[in-house]
Amino acid sequence: MALKTKLGPVTAILIVAAIACWLLIGGKGIITAQHNSHKVESQPPKPDSMANAHPQTASLTSVQAKRIYAQNIDLHLTLSGQTMAGKTVTLHNQYAGKITSLPVTKGDHVKAGDVLLKVDTRTLAAQLEEARLLVKQRHLELDGITKLSKSNLSSQVKLAEAKTLLGTATSNLKQLEVQLENATITAPFDGVMNTVDVEKGQQLAKDATIGTLVSLDPLHIQVAIPQNKIQHIHIGTKGQVKLDSGYTAMGTVDYISAVANQQSRTIPVELTIANPNQTAPAGITADVDFILDQQHAHAFSAALLTLNGAGETAVKILDKNNIVQILPVTPLKSERDKVWVGGLPDTVTIITVGQGFVKAGEKVAPHFDNENTNATTPPAEQAN
Repeated sequence: MALKTKLGPVTAILIVAAIACWLLIGGKGIITAQHNSHKVESQPPKPDSMANAHPQTASLTSVQAKRIYAQNIDLHLTLSGQTMAGKTVTLHNQYAGKITSLPVTKGDHVKAGDVLLKVDTRTLAAQLEEARLLVKQRHLELDGITKLSKSNLSSQVKLAEAKTLLGTATSNLKQLEVQLENATITAPFDGVMNTVDVEKGQQLAKDATIGTLVSLDPLHIQVAIPQNKIQHIHIGTKGQVKLDSGYTAMGTVDYISAVANQQSRTIPVELTIANPNQTAPAGITADVDFILDQQHAHAFSAALLTLNGAGETAVKILDKNNIVQILPVTPLKSERDKVWVGGLPDTVTIITVGQGFVKAGEKVAPHFDNENTNATTPPAEQAN
């Protein structure tokens, strides 16, 4: 009985100790296995496995690229021209005689209708008086013969002769009146007496040269347009004109020659500008900045331009699959640090570094050198 009482607690202690040992040994094994499995999963792949996973990407040529957007620009064409008088006329005397009045001198500004020269008309005045009296006489003779003819006291022949005499006298009077008008020379338009070739008291023959009258307001500017640029010039095209004197004005094209200059291969074009007080002379140099139509254009360094297989100016770009393409472009204008070209899509990805090492149709690995590569909204500014 006493033995049974002692065996019970001993057995319980042995069972508890056995369970503790099993837990200790078994738990350590589980923890170790789990730890080893995590180590295996976290190990990075070997280099050979990476090469096998992405063999195509590793072989692509790396280039730098930039996404650019089209902008509206004002095209300009700057050329040198020459001022021309709006009107030029050489004045001639139409009535022979002595100059009695010469109120103008070389360089004078005159208005249309101003008297420039008068010739002595005393003899002409006497001839006019005689002619008027003769006309009056012929009228009286015709009236008398007409009355006699109605009474059958004069023949129709006499009546016809009277009418002829009146007509002759009237014609002679008219000629003398025209000579009187020609004896006074007036300005046909506003202008400047560029030359005066006669003096007061001088005896003039008929058709003698008196001088030259020049109109300088408006002033015309003649410019020779290269034949490869003439398509940009139209009637009404604006041009900023600057003269060597410093005077500037906005002109408008009002004449385009239908025939090119065979020697220079240019087309003469004329603009008209205001010339207040006719201060700007004809025959001086004028710089003309033609303002042409707006166009869509892209700007980038001129160093990125190349030639395509046809010898055209071109640029290398990337399509959406990063395939190299060579697109022809049209240079529109140059600035100090960039060139503006036309002919590209509104949004285009251009190769900026490495374009010399790739060719059309090649797939490349681009690295973008502008931060806003993923932007979908083009810049809002407009270039001038």
